[in-house]
Amino acid sequence: MNLNATKTADLRKMAKKQKIEGYEDLERKELLVALKPEKPGENPKKIEKPKKEEAPKAPEEEPEEPELGDGITEGHFPAGSKAEIMRVHLAKQPKIRILIPVEGKEKPGMTVPVTINGYRLNIAKGVYVEVPEQVADMIMKSQKQTVEALNNPLNLSNPRHPRKQSGEGVGSLDA
Repeated sequence: MNLNATKTADLRKMAKKQKIEGYEDLERKELLVALKPEKPGENPKKIEKPKKEEAPKAPEEEPEEPELGDGITEGHFPAGSKAEIMRVHLAKQPKIRILIPVEGKEKPGMTVPVTINGYRLNIAKGVYVEVPEQVADMIMKSQKQTVEALNNPLNLSNPRHPRKQSGEGVGSLDA
């Protein structure tokens, strides 16, 4: 059998079958060496993987635990993920007090999800909350875009829509 033409996954299966210790950590070249006996009848069962020299590690800082005030909850995020890094980054930012208004027939306790690099904050509507500066900027920009869209003369629900001003109907939105 030509091992060079065999897929790495198949080489790992063969190494497992031959009970070669540490086969899970071996790279393709190392697997090929481990699976080819030096002499007929000889079968190496253990291959030592060369150890890489590791640079000295700096002492790890304990990530700062952000204080989430009333009206804010966070979504789940895996340890060591981009979301956790973003969480620590946001915790260092100055906090800004904001209020997201309750709209129309929304029930009390409704929240607005804000997600940045996988880190999600759920911010309650109708109460003042202190959020990181970056989150406050995102919410303010979103609210500004909503207001601009609603005030746009081409928005069908806007009373200044050209068809409404001319008396023409605009489909199901006739007033």
